[in-house]
Amino acid sequence: MNINAESKAPIHPKGWETAFPTLNSITDPAWLDALQSAKEQTMPAKVVVIHKNDPCRSFLLVTQGIIRVYQSTEGGREHTLYRTQAGEICILTLQNLLAGTDYSAEAVTEEEVKVVSIPAEYFYRALSRSENFRNLILSTLAHRLNSMMQLIEQVTFQGLDLRLACMLGQLFGQRNAASISVTHQDLAAALGTTREVISRLLKGFERMGCIKLRRGEIELLSPEALTRLTHNHA
Repeated sequence: MNINAESKAPIHPKGWETAFPTLNSITDPAWLDALQSAKEQTMPAKVVVIHKNDPCRSFLLVTQGIIRVYQSTEGGREHTLYRTQAGEICILTLQNLLAGTDYSAEAVTEEEVKVVSIPAEYFYRALSRSENFRNLILSTLAHRLNSMMQLIEQVTFQGLDLRLACMLGQLFGQRNAASISVTHQDLAAALGTTREVISRLLKGFERMGCIKLRRGEIELLSPEALTRLTHNHA
């Protein structure tokens, strides 16, 4: 499945309003025209939906689920760059549309995902003619830049155990559940290390009573212990 595919349906108003209340409040004509052109697409879990070097033809907004954006090495190793979840603009499509380039990374759905897709020409028109839409895009880019600066700080100054604990906290929060489906390899790819290192750290967290490890799944036993672990390293 590919986000450039034509199997799309008109957007559902309620889903749109819930996920993007700020965008829904914009009444500039250029943005309303873009919204009229929008289509909704549903994609199953564990499917690569963006391939590196494919042309970027649409501006995407995620209304449900989580998309993971990553780079692959020649040896097949994946490095997770970031995740985009419900209520967020797809930064990958945004950056490539603004740069006028093909996709610079790949993206895979981590669960069933719904996106709103706006053709590139309507995106460009709204960007140039709608001040409110343009301000939102600039705010989104500023937020992403701040996130990248925080990531650089983490990689430079924080230990891998702290980064892993913080990532687990984020994943439990995103899924709003006490148990998440994630493999040690998934976590290793996200943190740029090996599965063996992640497995060793997770075993340590389990001995501390923070989590319980199962095949392809991690259960949160003590949110307080996990939070304490991150604070003790701060």
